[in-house]
Amino acid sequence: MGQVTGQLSLPIGLKDTESFTSFIPGQNAQACSHLNTLFRQFETDKVSNWLTYLFSDSGLGKSHLLYATCQQAELAGEPCVYLSFNEKQLMSPDVLQGLEHYRLICLDDIESLQGESEWQIAVFDLINRVKEQNDGCLVITGNQPPNQLSLELPDLVSRLSWGTNFQLYSLTDEERQEALIVKAQHRGLNMSKEVAKYLINHWQRDMPALVKSLEILDEQSLQQQRKLTIPFVKAIFDL
Repeated sequence: MGQVTGQLSLPIGLKDTESFTSFIPGQNAQACSHLNTLFRQFETDKVSNWLTYLFSDSGLGKSHLLYATCQQAELAGEPCVYLSFNEKQLMSPDVLQGLEHYRLICLDDIESLQGESEWQIAVFDLINRVKEQNDGCLVITGNQPPNQLSLELPDLVSRLSWGTNFQLYSLTDEERQEALIVKAQHRGLNMSKEVAKYLINHWQRDMPALVKSLEILDEQSLQQQRKLTIPFVKAIFDL
């Protein structure tokens, strides 16, 4: 993955596990298909889908899809970069300079730029440079549709509305079970439907918490040399 001085790279371990194959789309199949085929447009002279905006509440997979899209860029041999504005305190707006030279720029959590005028101007300028250069694409996420974001720069809100927008929707319980089993498999864990259903019904329902539970179960099952059974899960989480 391409990097820029001072730029945060993908968190260790996410490149392999947070892929399109480990994402259960549910009602989000159209957004997945759109992102999964972004790089086909580079075979032509003009980039039509140069800006994509994803929005939803937290925990519905926006970051996962950004990681997955970065993975697709790597597989296609295209330079890409990712950053989350939740970590803007570790950077300065200058980090956005020159990012238009990447084929894929993924910017996560744009709602975190509320009250940050320099950052908002820097993102606005980057969007303009990407559009003018017309040989790469931006994927940006937020927690609201563009016109409902609490950003003080109207021109930035307007730019975010220019692209292809997708709202992400939560999974059903059955889809959560499937997602949990798939994520367990990517960790080398064998999880039955019964155990997945038990976790969702008795532990947590949102995916980030369920994924965190997998980390705990993975560690404990390795230490105790135990399989993932309902009694084991009950003992670990004191249910």
